Amino acid sequence: MWGFDDCCSRYQTSDGFMYNHVTKNASPSSDDNLQKLGFDLDVGTTQQSNASFDDATVIASMSDRLSLLATVKNQATEISEQIKGQINIPNVRFAASIYIACRQNGMALSIKDISSVADGAKQSKITSAVRSVVDKLGLPPQLMHIRAAEFAKRYSTDLQMNSQAIKAAEEAAERCTDHVNRSRAPSSVAATVVYIISQLSYEKKLLKDIRDATGLHENTIKGTYKDLYPYLSRIIPTWFANANDLKRLRSP
Repeated sequence: MWGFDDCCSRYQTSDGFMYNHVTKNASPSSDDNLQKLGFDLDVGTTQQSNASFDDATVIASMSDRLSLLATVKNQATEISEQIKGQINIPNVRFAASIYIACRQNGMALSIKDISSVADGAKQSKITSAVRSVVDKLGLPPQLMHIRAAEFAKRYSTDLQMNSQAIKAAEEAAERCTDHVNRSRAPSSVAATVVYIISQLSYEKKLLKDIRDATGLHENTIKGTYKDLYPYLSRIIPTWFANANDLKRLRSP
C-alpha cells in the first residue's frame, strides 16, 4: 500500500507491458534533524547569554549607585550566576550577591544600604536570601554580621575625618559591646561613636552631618548617645582624649 508521501509513475516497456513504479519521498535526514536541533540550541544559548548579560548590567548599575569598586561588582555578578536557580526574584538575588561580595571584600554596607538601590526588594527578603546563599556556598556565618567597628571606620572615612580620629572611632566602637543596650544596631552604635569622636576633635561634625553620612535618624543617635554617655571613660581611647576632654562633652 502506498503512503501519503509515496510517488507513483507508469511506463511501458518494449515488450508492451505496463509497469507501475513507486518511489518514496526522502524523509528528513539525521543531518537535517541535527542541524535543526543545533539551531534550537544556538537560540537557547543566545537567550541564556543575553539573560546573563542583562543580569550583569543591572548589578553594574546597582553597584555604581553604591560607588563600589569594579572587583566587588564583578564578584557580585559571579555570585549571582552561582545562585541563579536558588533565588527566583532577580532584584533580591542581585542585592544578596552585592551584599556578600561587599562582605568578602571587607566593606561595611548594610542590607538597608543595598536595598535602597534594589528597586523595591524588601530588606527581609534580602536578609533571608543572604542566609540561604551563605549556607549553600559554605561561606563563614560571620559574613551575615557587620561589627560596629566596621561601620565606624566607614562612617568616619566618609566624613573625611583624619587618620587618628578614624582609628579612635574604630577602637571605641569595638569597646561598646559590653556597655550598650543590645537592642541597639551596630550601625547606630557606630554613628554615635563617630559623633562623639568628632566632638573631641578639632574638626567637629554637627549631628546633621552624622545623620547625612549614616542615613540614621537624629533621634536614634541621641538615644544611643544617652546609653553610652555613662561609660565614655571606658570606651574612648585615653591616647585620644583624657578625662578633662570627656567632661566637655554635652550631657544627654
